[in-house]
Amino acid sequence: MAHSHLPIQHLMKQMENFASDQTNINCRPSWLSSFVDEVADIFNPHDEVGRVGFDCQFTEECWEVGLFLGSTEIVGGQRDGQYIAASFQFDLLQLLDRFESVNRFHFHYQEDSAAAVASTPASAYITIEGHLADLEIVRLNVYATPPEEAGPGFRKSHDGKIDTV
Repeated sequence: MAHSHLPIQHLMKQMENFASDQTNINCRPSWLSSFVDEVADIFNPHDEVGRVGFDCQFTEECWEVGLFLGSTEIVGGQRDGQYIAASFQFDLLQLLDRFESVNRFHFHYQEDSAAAVASTPASAYITIEGHLADLEIVRLNVYATPPEEAGPGFRKSHDGKIDTV
């Protein structure tokens, strides 16, 4: 009986690990993952390659999805550490085709005074909200530049070599 507390502590540790593992599980429904993949394919980067980043959050009203094309971080040289936003084209008609009906379709542009001083891109994005074919409601934001908290999609060294991150 002197060691009876060990199994209880072990059980408690297992419960803690299980709880933390549950929060890391991808809780997005499969239809949403398919939708994100379809919309990501609409990005047409001006360079040969691009990496689409995304974020999905469930709100009280619907799933909110944000997509953006990842930036490139310069490594070495005078521009070391700078992030270069990717140039791309995005077909809005293809985007509209992904929705059964559209309730809201807006373009947003906000000049950030800090962004203007730091000569970084201002915030511009498209919001479309509507029903998909399976009647799910989605609010989609397609960003012109990645959010600050998103890391780079690529790293480009001073010799021109590009690596994925």
